[in-house]
Amino acid sequence: LILYYFFCLLLHHLLVLLLILLLALLLLIPLLPTLLFPSLLLSSLFAMSVELFGLFACFCMLVMVNTNTNAQQCSEVENMIVGENYINLTMAASSGDCCSQCNSNPSCIAYTWDTSSHQCYFKDNLNGNKTQSDRISGTNGRQPAGFYACTGQYATFPFCSTTLSLNTRIDDLISRIPEEIIGQQQTARESNSIDSIGLPSYYWGTNAIHGVQNVGCLPDGQCPTSFPAPCGLAAAFNSSIISNMGRIIGRELRAYYNAMQHNSLDTWSPTINPSRDPRWGRNVESPGEDPYVCGKFGEAYSQGLQFGGDNTVYQSIVTLKHWVAYSLENYNGITRHTFDANVSAYDLADTYFPGFQRTLQDGGALGVMCSYNMLNGKPTCGNPELTAVLREEWGFQGYITSDSDSVADIYESHHYEPTPELAVRDAIKAGCDIDSGSTYSTFLKPTLDQGLLNISDVNTCQFRTYKMRFLLGLFDPSVPNMYKNISTSEVGMSSSQFASLDAARKTMTLLKNNNNTLPFKIGKIVAVLGTSSNSSSDILGNYVGPICPDGSFNCVQTIFQGVHSMNNGGQTLLVDDTSKVSDAIAATHLADYVVLIASNAKDGGGEGQDRYNISLSEDQIVFANAVLALNKPTALVTINGGQISLDHLIDTAPAILEAFMPGVHGARALAETLFGLNNPGGKLPVTMYPSSFVNENDFLNMSMQAYPGRSYKYYTGKPLFPFGYGLSYTTFSLSWSPQPPSVKQKTFSSINDAVNFTCIVTNTGSILGDEVVLAFYKPNPNTITSLLADNPIPAKVLFGFHRVTLASGNSTTVTFTLPASTLSLVGVDGHKDVHAGTYDIIFSRGHGQELVSQVFVEFDHPYRLSTFKKWW
Repeated sequence: LILYYFFCLLLHHLLVLLLILLLALLLLIPLLPTLLFPSLLLSSLFAMSVELFGLFACFCMLVMVNTNTNAQQCSEVENMIVGENYINLTMAASSGDCCSQCNSNPSCIAYTWDTSSHQCYFKDNLNGNKTQSDRISGTNGRQPAGFYACTGQYATFPFCSTTLSLNTRIDDLISRIPEEIIGQQQTARESNSIDSIGLPSYYWGTNAIHGVQNVGCLPDGQCPTSFPAPCGLAAAFNSSIISNMGRIIGRELRAYYNAMQHNSLDTWSPTINPSRDPRWGRNVESPGEDPYVCGKFGEAYSQGLQFGGDNTVYQSIVTLKHWVAYSLENYNGITRHTFDANVSAYDLADTYFPGFQRTLQDGGALGVMCSYNMLNGKPTCGNPELTAVLREEWGFQGYITSDSDSVADIYESHHYEPTPELAVRDAIKAGCDIDSGSTYSTFLKPTLDQGLLNISDVNTCQFRTYKMRFLLGLFDPSVPNMYKNISTSEVGMSSSQFASLDAARKTMTLLKNNNNTLPFKIGKIVAVLGTSSNSSSDILGNYVGPICPDGSFNCVQTIFQGVHSMNNGGQTLLVDDTSKVSDAIAATHLADYVVLIASNAKDGGGEGQDRYNISLSEDQIVFANAVLALNKPTALVTINGGQISLDHLIDTAPAILEAFMPGVHGARALAETLFGLNNPGGKLPVTMYPSSFVNENDFLNMSMQAYPGRSYKYYTGKPLFPFGYGLSYTTFSLSWSPQPPSVKQKTFSSINDAVNFTCIVTNTGSILGDEVVLAFYKPNPNTITSLLADNPIPAKVLFGFHRVTLASGNSTTVTFTLPASTLSLVGVDGHKDVHAGTYDIIFSRGHGQELVSQVFVEFDHPYRLSTFKKWW
């Protein structure tokens, strides 16, 4: 780099000398005639002066254009020092001048201009930013060489040439990867640099389920923004908060990358597996039981994180988890590493596939993670038929990674293959591009040497992974894009924290409110009782990134602290030990209001461990019953990842507020809701089953229809609270606008037909509130004769939702478009068709009044939308 710099400097001086000689020659030309004709001296001097003026004007214009261009290339921030130390110090008339001079230095990527002394400091890094009142700092879009390929002497490789096609560049790069290190390069979190070609290391797999993980807080103490857990975010039924979360995560990941704090722009998120059963340990990550909701969640997250406004490169890249039919951790000795999920073609097409399909096709997701389990006799990471669904049927163009060495599971746990080399062969041929473990790094080369794989198979995997890095702009260090100027000042900034708080407010779901128990009045005696009531960690969820600079969670307000800080002029009591029943009774006697926490945060469920029951622990039941027996105005607040069955408390608790795991700002959002500063508007994204459900339904059975059924689509029992249920402190009504479509408009004779349904939502109560309108279609089995007699038919199917905010007395119009293709039903063979028959169209608020209409499909024969290809 030093030799390169001095070469450029020498070339610069030679060009300047050449320009001076050329200028001298131009100046002497008008004087040459005077040597022969002295009388022309005056006119020659005049011509020379005109030429000098013209040259001077051109020079000024060039300087102005160059200065303006350079200034436009710089992104500035006031009262901030960007970068540590400095590589050069000069004087500048303005910050724009400082920018121009920085751009003239090939090593300068940032600058700081002293507004008092007019000193201009050149920086070669973006680290250690700090506030300073008399400074203006800027960046010019260049990046530190360490995280970008194609810098300095390595910029001459063909794979660095922006004049070549993307495919040509990637092929050239692959040709330069030594065969013996390909396995290590295709390993997540261990893709080391290749110094001979200037290829930086890269970290595949930054977890970012609801905030950036796998990083530390920044040196200035700023930590990434953390949002509520996805199980709660789904209850908001608001795609905009999901896309906004994705946007913030994507920008913060770029900020870490730009500052060379973390060498990854690839996230292992979101989780979009449906919440099949409340016993699954990772329900906290899932957007709920409905495939449509899971797909809309994944779509919004992917759009927000990958597409940040610059269509020349991707902001970051998502990786959808976990493909596919993954919803078991460790149950009765069966683990996710040994489980063979036996799933019917019907359930795959109806429940387990749709969320992935929507996220890939409508969200544009570029990454997929294959899961630990086998599916119908084959490991998901070694099944080319499964990959064909993604790539051939759905048009997926991205990369696939294994879960944490689920490639090793192919031979170690599932015993599907006898050797690691055969497992590598299966995974590579199935299109598993990245291995998160050590199987590729150890056994890929021996697999090639044994002739089990062709290098072309391996190169195909390499092509897809390197393509992701090219699409992020990581091989174009000199090409500007809007993400290169994202600084660490955005990490955890106030607007992002507000977005997290707003999301927490929107997740609050009111399940019961007898006699308007809630909201409580501020300034009274409030007792906060129960497990998790004074725990910061219990409200955060799993896959939590760095929250506090010291590595703890002490900076997170607990529920007790949130209630105490909001209860101005009142007194707040605390009993968080459920063994101290007498203390809780005493506190309840003293209190005007009681906040009773019911939590399953410590019940053993989580990644790697499923739950065996879904009710509260016995100590919590005894504790809660003792408090509720005193008949004080009490709000039962549930803190949970997977659902809690409230059989023992549902009748005696005057009010029930479902808070899920509301995150860093959850205590404040919860306190605001309890005291009426936030009106709850969430809806349950799952069915709340009675605790007896675990005795009636085999957890290892993946069927959604097996008695008594799973989800609102197939459950035949009586839920404690149904999917979509949620109350408000105000009241709402639904009405047609002005009436349902006519019979003719609602009759579909072609797959291209569609109809619009419009309803009016009115806030009939006295305060501002949110309402969610859920749109379902309900097949009428008696009118559908083209299905086999034993073909499952769902009770109803969600096809849309819309959340609105209305002041008291205000109304708004909500429109849902229903194409004929939406009315598809899955056959027992997994094929998806639209069948002739009658379908009810239902608009619901999750409780109370519903609007019901009908549509009529009049096809001569079922219209095939997709054909399921069975591999077992």
